[in-house]
Amino acid sequence: MSQTPNPAPPGQSAPSEAPEAPPQPWFRRPFFWGLLLFLALLLLAAWLFGKQWQEAESRKAEAAAQLAERQLQNQARQDFIEKLRLLLKEEPCEVQRRLPLLPPPAGVAWPPLPDSATGAGGVAAPPNAAPAQSRSTRPVSPPQDFAALMEQATVLVLAMQPEGLSMGSGFFVTSGHVVTNAHVVGPAGKAVIVSKATGAPLAARVLQATQSAGRDFAVLAVENGPGITPLPLTTEVWRTEKVSAWGFPGAVTNDDPKFLALLKGNDAAAPEVVYTEGVVSVILERNPPLIVHTATVSQGNSGGPLVNDKGEVVGINTFIKLDDGSYRQSSLAIVSASLADFLRAAGVPFTLAAPTASGQEKSSVPEQTAQKGAAQAAGNEQGGKP
Repeated sequence: MSQTPNPAPPGQSAPSEAPEAPPQPWFRRPFFWGLLLFLALLLLAAWLFGKQWQEAESRKAEAAAQLAERQLQNQARQDFIEKLRLLLKEEPCEVQRRLPLLPPPAGVAWPPLPDSATGAGGVAAPPNAAPAQSRSTRPVSPPQDFAALMEQATVLVLAMQPEGLSMGSGFFVTSGHVVTNAHVVGPAGKAVIVSKATGAPLAARVLQATQSAGRDFAVLAVENGPGITPLPLTTEVWRTEKVSAWGFPGAVTNDDPKFLALLKGNDAAAPEVVYTEGVVSVILERNPPLIVHTATVSQGNSGGPLVNDKGEVVGINTFIKLDDGSYRQSSLAIVSASLADFLRAAGVPFTLAAPTASGQEKSSVPEQTAQKGAAQAAGNEQGGKP
């Protein structure tokens, strides 16, 4: 049998249920603290991300500024090189007049002259010009063939004249003396020579120069020069003889990357010497005689050697003439006999090739000069002094 609960006694109410717990305050609820922690982590992540983004943007802006600066520098250098290329297509006098008006861009050693404060001849050099090195270079091996002899003995000559930088060619007549044209160095007392054989720009001192009576010669003393095999001179030259011109014509040298590197201050860079060949067209009966030949020369070849197939210097390339009607060019060189007389007067030794017996038409060098040169060669292998 089931039992029923006893009803409550009359006058008493039934017992009530247990009272509900009061609600917790908001700051004691786990959800609040979880939400607060989530927001704090979110803010921290946003702060860290913002900081990294700012740093990245700062680095990006700095890199962009550096890139823009380098692009401006490169553009300035390209513009400077282009101006030089255009200028070197002009006549030599125009080049000398306008060259000082071309200020080099920042960071460019222009020109690489001996003195940092003043240029050769007391002319103020640009403040960023790198000085040439008066230092001994590596030993030079004796040349094994004709081309090696010419590449070793031919040099680029740089001199600061009052009108600006002058560039030309030259060649060794002894291991310590270089010959070039007087108009290449002008009134400068110092110059710089450089070639692949020298290994670096070398300072040179102008011993003597003359630009009168049809002569255009200068002899430079090279400080601490390497043991380069010099070129011998010869007083013999005749019409139709095969000759070659060696030097640094601006038409080619301006596009040589090594020459551009030299202008930018790389003293280990040296441009390639340029070779052209031709024949003797005529020997003009002048005092001194002039050799007209077909080997192509241009601005920058001045002072370079004109040699026969034995590597003997028959003349020194000095100037060119253009025929306005036919646009044909005549290349002219002063005979080596006149150069030999100049070197004797300057007291500079040199090698004079012995005369050869030949039935061909000889040079129109004055008989007295030729006989004197032959006698000197017979008596002294180095050309001798007067």
